[in-house]
Amino acid sequence: MNLHTALVHLRREEDSRVLWVDALCIDQTGSIEGEEEKAHQVQKMGDIFRQAKLTWIWLGEASSSDDTVMDYLCATEHQCDASALEFQPLHSFFSRSWFRRLWILQEALLSKQPIAKCGDRETEFIRVVKLRQDLVFGNLGNSRGDVFDLCYLKHCLREWDELKNYLSVRGGWPLVYAMLMMEQMECTLFADRVFALLGLATDSDRQCIKPDYKRTLPEVYTEVCAHIIKSPENCLAALHSMGVSDGSGLPSWARDWSEPKRVVWHFLQRPKNRDEIWSILPKIEPQPGYEWLNELARSLPWKIESPSNGHADLARFSQDFHTMALKGIVVGTISMSKAAIEGGEWKDICEAWRQSACKHAKAYGNPAKICEVFGNALCQGSYRDGQKNLLTDCAEGYQRWINGEDVVQDLTRDGESGTRSLNDFGHRTKRLCPGRAFVILANGFLGLAPENVLPGDVVCFFMGCTAPFVLRPRQEKGIFAFVGETYVPGIMDGEWISGADEKGIMEFWIN
Repeated sequence: MNLHTALVHLRREEDSRVLWVDALCIDQTGSIEGEEEKAHQVQKMGDIFRQAKLTWIWLGEASSSDDTVMDYLCATEHQCDASALEFQPLHSFFSRSWFRRLWILQEALLSKQPIAKCGDRETEFIRVVKLRQDLVFGNLGNSRGDVFDLCYLKHCLREWDELKNYLSVRGGWPLVYAMLMMEQMECTLFADRVFALLGLATDSDRQCIKPDYKRTLPEVYTEVCAHIIKSPENCLAALHSMGVSDGSGLPSWARDWSEPKRVVWHFLQRPKNRDEIWSILPKIEPQPGYEWLNELARSLPWKIESPSNGHADLARFSQDFHTMALKGIVVGTISMSKAAIEGGEWKDICEAWRQSACKHAKAYGNPAKICEVFGNALCQGSYRDGQKNLLTDCAEGYQRWINGEDVVQDLTRDGESGTRSLNDFGHRTKRLCPGRAFVILANGFLGLAPENVLPGDVVCFFMGCTAPFVLRPRQEKGIFAFVGETYVPGIMDGEWISGADEKGIMEFWIN
């Protein structure tokens, strides 16, 4: 966005106005001296926005494509009806580049009085937040198309009140949550994927992670990944977002935050009564793990020589951060994997997966149970109807989606023909499955795993964590590569581990 244009719209004709402009005040030269100065400046940005009396948020110049949205935002609240807004202007407004930039989080979340300005018109930013929330609760995005497909800030806007409260009460937004929730936001320098969040982070995060533009990207990412994996806020929760491709220069247990994001939703367990509708957000209650595994694993002496770096001694790292050690137990070996066909129709892909499940998923007994479990894997155990009621009959939800019975023909306000969703099973499936493969374990369980999973990989539980993960055995015994999170119905709630053999508990060295 053009700074000159913004200043033209912000200037006063008759008197002067003093502004602090981040685009001017943060050194962008790329020189060694500039990098040192920028690191110093970046550490101050959070305090600058917190102390500002008023913050102008420049959304860009006015456009006829979304004028009606600005009319709505500038009108008095009793005149507003979000359902009357048409799809195209809404899509155009929320597709503005401001809604995709990572650095804007501080100005929007930390400022006492943020004002959104579009051309010569302005409105309190909270009106933009409320519009996003009204559209979600009104089911607009699901019935007329995805208004927010290019709005990477959508999850943050959806949880705005909770995030503001978190910052106020807790004094910061832990990186273990922020890194995952904001992973699709854009920034020019990949190191800023970390540094741009420090102004929002907790004191403990800022004490451990300092902006340093002289360090290599692998060094920054490895240190940050280790830090959030052992986060006292929710130890091991960050494992859900970890895993790298070969040749990244990072340990397999880390994350290359500069890579395109193939996975949008993560298999994070959440309260069943949570009032979430179309999105699964990485904000969960800390999971203590399974008592049986925790007790026995803690009695097993660590083999790694470095002192404990993990919360409650759950994770350890070698001095060079190359190796991570976790204690746990193997559930089983993956015998078959089927990745989604690139560009394929999701209904066809899922039907092919279902046929494999009916043939090979013997752990669940009869065909009806297999179909229920298969549907469970696709939607992560639940979905909602058009009235936001929680539904758990996954076999029925799957079949209605396959048969096209999850939508009905409807008319829009302008009289055009459209569809209205009766439930979001298909929506969840199409959001959860990209970047993943359907797998069968040798012991007959089925599930979803990272798309790079291979036969011979093993599914494990770790001490202090209730979710299973996939590891790949390396040639040396006890050494593994980290593949990623997995979702396997029938073992997610402790059903399998209650009958596990304690002799199988071991220390995994992951590099």
